[in-house]
Amino acid sequence: MDTMRTRILAGLFMLMTIIASSLSADVPKPYTPVKALVGEFRCLGRMTKLGPMLLPTQITAADKPLLISPIHLAADAGAFDGIKGKANLISNDGNSAVWEWKGGSSAFTIAVRMTAQCDGFQWYDITLTPKQPVKLSSLRLEVPRSEPTARYIHAAAFQWGGQLTSGLREYGGKWNQKFVPYVWLGDEDRGLAWTAESAQGWRLDADTHALHIETNGGTALFVTTFLDHEETISSPIKISFGLQATPVKPVSFAWRAKARIFHDIHYQDGEPDAQGKILLDTLKDAGVKTVVFHDMWPAYYGQLIPEKPEELRKLIAECHKRGMRMLVYIGYGLARNAPEMQVKGRHDEWSVLPLIPWVPGYKPEFRTFDATCARSGFQDWLVAGIDKLFTDYDLDGLYFDGTTEAWKCENEAHGCGWRDKDGNLHPDNPVLAVRTMMRRIADTVRKHKPDAMLDAHMSASLTMPTLSFMDSYWDGEQYETYTAADKVEIPLDAFRAEFMGYAHGLDAEFLCYINRPFTTDEAIAIAGLHGVEVRPDGIAQVDPVSRLWAVYDRFGMPSAKWLPYWKGSGVECGDSSVKASAWSKDGRALLFVSHLKREPLTTVLHLDRKQLGLGKGTLNATDALTGAVLPTNGDSLSLSFTSMEYRLIEVRE
Repeated sequence: MDTMRTRILAGLFMLMTIIASSLSADVPKPYTPVKALVGEFRCLGRMTKLGPMLLPTQITAADKPLLISPIHLAADAGAFDGIKGKANLISNDGNSAVWEWKGGSSAFTIAVRMTAQCDGFQWYDITLTPKQPVKLSSLRLEVPRSEPTARYIHAAAFQWGGQLTSGLREYGGKWNQKFVPYVWLGDEDRGLAWTAESAQGWRLDADTHALHIETNGGTALFVTTFLDHEETISSPIKISFGLQATPVKPVSFAWRAKARIFHDIHYQDGEPDAQGKILLDTLKDAGVKTVVFHDMWPAYYGQLIPEKPEELRKLIAECHKRGMRMLVYIGYGLARNAPEMQVKGRHDEWSVLPLIPWVPGYKPEFRTFDATCARSGFQDWLVAGIDKLFTDYDLDGLYFDGTTEAWKCENEAHGCGWRDKDGNLHPDNPVLAVRTMMRRIADTVRKHKPDAMLDAHMSASLTMPTLSFMDSYWDGEQYETYTAADKVEIPLDAFRAEFMGYAHGLDAEFLCYINRPFTTDEAIAIAGLHGVEVRPDGIAQVDPVSRLWAVYDRFGMPSAKWLPYWKGSGVECGDSSVKASAWSKDGRALLFVSHLKREPLTTVLHLDRKQLGLGKGTLNATDALTGAVLPTNGDSLSLSFTSMEYRLIEVRE
């Protein structure tokens, strides 16, 4: 019987594959068309089994199950006893599949509509209609996670304050929080995100009851509470939320080797300077492969037409002549004084409320703006403008600054905000509108240039529903108010949770301005240990990063085996302040060794030859950056550090 069932399911999924391949051809790469059955759907790298109310009974991501038991709605008084219903797969065009579930329990008639999209994003609309008035004191969604796959938390509020990025155990294993629109729990390779746009309809006496996580006996239980007090329910309850398993797509060192982004070029950088040097030549010689023109390419902040059209065409051509790609900046608003913003009523209809202003010190009359909302007409204006921009100019992609943020908004002029029973106005975080906007932009750009690069600066808000159609992200500006003198430390569990990208499905780069909050070498010490590069922001940061690129190329890092410290790199460090990750290839190992304390230290590294893929002969160690030979003692190597710094060492027989 089991054999027959297995054969039937195999046949169904073969049929699904055939059908999916004939579905929508505009599913963006590398995503693949959704494969859907009544009780299951599959997307790139993930599988979700559906149970009562279409809630997942199991989710598999990066080859591991994420749930210890099914996701479910829970209530007291037996409100969900005897739950029964029927699911129907309504449609599937490859980009998204839609299901409906209708049924009931002892207390409620239940209707569910769920959509699953090609990047694995699921959105639920659940309506609970009481059969007769029912007295409840608790209503909640419970997500019982397997603790080994839920070691880290990233809770984002689309602002620099109010978010949490930490190891869950390091945080104490418990977390209670007022409503925030995004919570991700994962490990270094995979995770599961929950999202909602607001707490509309939630009935809470205590705001801090909204979100809760507690670890116990191998389970990390994530709970969203909709009702926390006794109340008689006599009208329908509507619950909406999203889930998304990660990584949404693969991350590779090969992609990073082709990207190599330099930030902030200008119109004049394709021409000789006073010393006869051309910056683009300097960047090319350093190994830069992509350059970003920041927000000064238009006359006014946020415009989608260049201030100097012919000079922009020439700069693009000069980049292409050197084999470099060029991206231009897209922000999250339009200058107050821009001609396009003078249309009557536009500023008020487009703006996020309360206003989120930005008033720069340089050229404020051209660059001052207020954040715009993706639910407004700004979305259509932005997409249309980007379409024309790529029609008129041979650009290679876009750099987004804040564009992926679902800012808290209560502007009723464009449909944001909601009112409680007393008429009080509350804000939304328009996650779905931002997600739609970013997907539309991605589709528009790749219609013109299929291999275009889409890169997002999103510091502190690593929210995959709004980012999954991007290629890469740049994170770290939330620390810019500190300087190197403040001796900032980012805990390693926090770095693994937010700044690596492997478990989320985006290639990551670390943002560190000069001495804000780290020196460049300090930033490289923490980022490089995790296989993450520091993006040069200005010419002063090019040389230290370029030297790393040269070593990586010489070693052949994109095709090497990655051995990070958290999985047992094969390097045992003699002091807890020293960590080492490694790449192994062809009997050689490249060690990235970081000392993360700002004090002198001499320590010994012990090398596991088998783990590192090294032979049995005498080991030779070389400083890969300077070429200096380092003495070894059998399988050991002694290193000295003066402060927070790193060493890059090649070891072979």
